[in-house]
Amino acid sequence: MADTTRPGRAWIIQMSLRDHGEGHRVATPLELLFDLSFVVAVAQAALQLEHGLAEGHTWQGIGTYLMIFAAIWWAWMNFTWFANAFDTDDVPYRLLTLLQIAGSLGLAAGIPAMAHMDFTVGVISYVVMRIAYVLQWARARGHAQGRMRAVATRMIISVTLVQLGWVAYLAVPHDLQIPLFIALFALDVLCPAISGWDIRLGGHRHHIAERYGLFTIIVLGESITAATIAISNGVDKGGPLADLLVLAAGGLLIVFAIWWLYFDYQGTGAVGRDWWRQFLWGYGHYFIFAAVAAVGAGLALAAGQLTGHATEDAGGLPAWGLALAIAVPVAVFLGMSALFDTVAEGNCDTRRLVSTLITAAAVLAACALAPAIGLPWTIVVIGTLMALLTAGEVIAAHRRHALT
Repeated sequence: MADTTRPGRAWIIQMSLRDHGEGHRVATPLELLFDLSFVVAVAQAALQLEHGLAEGHTWQGIGTYLMIFAAIWWAWMNFTWFANAFDTDDVPYRLLTLLQIAGSLGLAAGIPAMAHMDFTVGVISYVVMRIAYVLQWARARGHAQGRMRAVATRMIISVTLVQLGWVAYLAVPHDLQIPLFIALFALDVLCPAISGWDIRLGGHRHHIAERYGLFTIIVLGESITAATIAISNGVDKGGPLADLLVLAAGGLLIVFAIWWLYFDYQGTGAVGRDWWRQFLWGYGHYFIFAAVAAVGAGLALAAGQLTGHATEDAGGLPAWGLALAIAVPVAVFLGMSALFDTVAEGNCDTRRLVSTLITAAAVLAACALAPAIGLPWTIVVIGTLMALLTAGEVIAAHRRHALT
């Protein structure tokens, strides 16, 4: 008889939907390992963005980054929502999840080639992850009944067909790669909607919010790491110490404010409510994750410029352009946070919405200061604007608490 007294001891357990009403559920060690495996892919994507901007290939670098990050995000998101609904911690479940982790590492290894339009390793690794995902759904279908069984069937068929499309994609001519990538990815993203997959069928809304929060922390950590390494390299190469320290201070203000604001805005009100609200919240996080990772790439690029790399003469960005490389993702983060809070969560806090949007506009406008006050101090101005917004939210929350 199987030993089921500890997770993972049983060979096979019935895979059934988790109950919305169950008690508090925390992320499992396997989920945390899965998240950590994606750190490598996120770091590689951010590094390619940094290189593209440094070499003056601005639009190509941004476009490639968004494509690569979309593949990372979608593979992570599918596992996360599936695990939230089922999470049967037996041997087959663990093995299929480990196969997805292996695929994510292969995707990370293929990112440098993808940045130069060679998708072979990246697509093969992505398909490995998605086939493992299909096999998870096949297990779920075997134990499902009624509507959930129909959903599982449609998920298996739709995702498998799209993966066949990805395999065929490897043979398409070079000039068709971008439009076909977009078309195939759009089909991949539509699979849950086509299949009728909805968190209201089962799962734990607080757990899914926690999983998104944990991945946000991981992406923030990657941003801090990328910026720290770049600044450390600048110091080792004899870069201007004072400027690098000022840049580091501004970067920390930005990252700390992003963390504070995200977890102040973060809620579970969108999960399990109207389909379009949870769609906006769940899918919209792509822009949050991509923006946070891009902040790290921008800070690393700025540090490289201060050290004598990625100069305008060498094809890089001017000072105001380098500031925009940080300000634009910050503004995207603020805009998406406001959208989640007011639309997805349904909060009617006009003051909060207005202050967030004004700060986003001010962050973008601050880039015009770069030629006059220098890049490092411009980043400090952006960080100060973020810190002021955070302080305003803290004061407003204190006042609300005092009135209750």
